[in-house]
Amino acid sequence: MTELYFSRHLNAEAQAQASSLDHWDQHYEQLSNGRFEGLSEDLHLGFVQVFHEHANQTLLQNGQGRPGTVSFAVTEVAGSGSWYCGHEIEGRRLIALSPQREFELLAGAGMDLMAVCIDTAPLAELAATLFGADFELRLPEPAPVRQPGFDESELSKLLGAALSLARGNLAQLEQPAARHMLSLSLADAVLHCIGCDAFETRLPPGTVARRHIVALAREYMRAHADEAISVPDLCAATGVSRRALQYAFEDVVHLSPVTYLRVMRLNRVRRELQTHRRDSIGDVAARWGFWHLSRFAADYSRLFGELPSATRARWLAESG
Repeated sequence: MTELYFSRHLNAEAQAQASSLDHWDQHYEQLSNGRFEGLSEDLHLGFVQVFHEHANQTLLQNGQGRPGTVSFAVTEVAGSGSWYCGHEIEGRRLIALSPQREFELLAGAGMDLMAVCIDTAPLAELAATLFGADFELRLPEPAPVRQPGFDESELSKLLGAALSLARGNLAQLEQPAARHMLSLSLADAVLHCIGCDAFETRLPPGTVARRHIVALAREYMRAHADEAISVPDLCAATGVSRRALQYAFEDVVHLSPVTYLRVMRLNRVRRELQTHRRDSIGDVAARWGFWHLSRFAADYSRLFGELPSATRARWLAESG
């Protein structure tokens, strides 16, 4: 990894926000209605990465972290309805991420997320120095962390201070000593997080069952990503009734299966409007099962805050 690098992006697309984070394999889908406005900041300090994300819309995020790293994040959201790997999260919460396993985050509108990601090898070396050669670095599972006495706000302040310095005076971090001390502070904070022995890995049986239904449905969607999928298709793929499918989706993603499928198809159309620029808007819409073009345009405008023609015109203008 480069010794020092900082980027800050204002994003008008959910997937652009996902792609703005270096070396992470992520996919974001916009679920709530309105024009997307996102912010992403990414700071690299040798073996340490610090990043910050904010979005004004509800996002369903899934993916994997940077290989060979240990990562923790502090999320902050007002209101209920957000969850991480099936566990509800409200207010300020500490969560662990793992490059070995895929994570899923339903990030409510307005969620703030600040994270630190550290290469495993230097972190293990630091741990051996601090705790002895026999110390075994325990890699966390992707789950929320709750430990009595652990103050998420301290980690939040440290990450915020690092990003604030990068925004306002990056030249200060060009000094090797300053960069090294900040990296050590962040690594020490991660070791403290690993020491929290309260990873919430168990889910209630009912939650497990509903998440399993939605997971099967979304797996089917990914395997048939180039097809217009219907609710009966999902019932057949998951082996449950329409009512059971309805309950599972409303509980997990807070949308009915019909609405979720429409939102996913609209997200696919939006991406193809950028990548298939020679195809007409009507052809792209029809490819994803939208046969009523005026209704499609209204649904698209409601979700993304602009007409599909405006999306294409903006992207064509940006590409020159």
